[in-house]
Amino acid sequence: MLNSIKSKLILWFLSVFSILFLGLGIFLYYELKDIAIGSVDSHLHSETQLIASLIEVERGEVELELKGAAIGDYALPFSGHYYQIVSSDNNIIVKSPSLIDKSLPFATEKISQALTILGPKGEDLRLMNHPFELPTGIVMIQAAESLEDIYRLLRSFRNIIIVTFPILFILSGAGIMIITGMSLKTLNIFSRKVSAITEKNLNERIEEKDVDKELKLLATSFNNMMARIEDAFIKQRQFLSDASHELRTPTSVIKSYCDVTLKKERNKNEYEEALTVIRDASERMALLIQKILDVARFESKNVLLKKEIVDIGQILSNAYKLMRPLANEKGIEILLQDGKEMNISGDRERLAELFINLLDNAIKYNKKDGRVVLSSTVKDGFAVITISDTGIGIPAEHFNKIFDRFYRIDKSRGSVSGTGLGLSIVKAIVDAHGGKIEVKSKAGEGSEFKIMLPAIRE
Repeated sequence: MLNSIKSKLILWFLSVFSILFLGLGIFLYYELKDIAIGSVDSHLHSETQLIASLIEVERGEVELELKGAAIGDYALPFSGHYYQIVSSDNNIIVKSPSLIDKSLPFATEKISQALTILGPKGEDLRLMNHPFELPTGIVMIQAAESLEDIYRLLRSFRNIIIVTFPILFILSGAGIMIITGMSLKTLNIFSRKVSAITEKNLNERIEEKDVDKELKLLATSFNNMMARIEDAFIKQRQFLSDASHELRTPTSVIKSYCDVTLKKERNKNEYEEALTVIRDASERMALLIQKILDVARFESKNVLLKKEIVDIGQILSNAYKLMRPLANEKGIEILLQDGKEMNISGDRERLAELFINLLDNAIKYNKKDGRVVLSSTVKDGFAVITISDTGIGIPAEHFNKIFDRFYRIDKSRGSVSGTGLGLSIVKAIVDAHGGKIEVKSKAGEGSEFKIMLPAIRE
């Protein structure tokens, strides 16, 4: 039962309601009792004062003007209204006719006080003892009044609480059930919509308009999450499409050469030529698969970097020497501007792969007689490596996509060979080393890639 928000809210509300209602009822009951008994005490005090005013002392004897003290309820037998005057030696001087042959208990202390006692008929009485000094000595004036009316009032109040509580409990429970049901209705709508979302309708969103403030944040967060999931699915589909496209060519080459070669008997040279083509296509396929695996490992954070203290200058120099023959072959001038020694904590092989990929792109997408400049410096605790070229450049609208897997600007896809994974791997390696990468480019004027890696301070 307690596995839903609605049941928990109802239970919490009813528990708090019960505690507050019963607590308030008990407080009011005792407050009413104190007020009522206080009112009786005040009346009895006035009665003792009145009786005191009727006392006369003649020839050393205490007398009471019966005309003022033996009328009304005081004259009715066991009416619940009594008085008596007791001398200092506990002799009853006078008492009300209502006591008949009974008497009130004597005061044990000669002070003014109010007590609850049992009356002549065993009923509860409120007794007021009030000492009064006469010429003949101190007498104790006692006045008592039945508490039956007070207790009847308290019983009525208690019965009202007992009857009212379950009614209000049920009404409040029903009310909170209706309110929580209406409030959580939106959550039920959310649940139905979420349950209906599959990979075929990832563009579905939860309506944020006219939604309660507390649930609007949930709707916004869910919609943002769905946008990210949809984007991830789109990229996944694009990845599968691009991977299939890239793998189709070498696969087709291998199959076609096998089919043609096997149609008839071939001489040794023809077999060698066919096997060479098949080997090249297989190597290209293996390289592509390896790059796909590298990107997947980096994105899943499943790559363990073999970190050590490395000199970035040495890695740049090795990359420069490795790529210079390719640049010369294409008529591209490649320059390495010497920088001071910069040590970082990183994976030597992955960092070499990073700069080789960037230099390879700078050469492939360059113009005839173009230039590639490789420079490095230290700034604000980072080793800053810049690779700039005078190539075809990158339009600004492609900046946020060039690091996506298999993404290649359409204009360059047919003219320059490549897998479209190089920059994805570059970005993954930079991120894995806690670095940053920035791109500046203008179509037709070249590009500049700036890599910032945390340097080790001297």
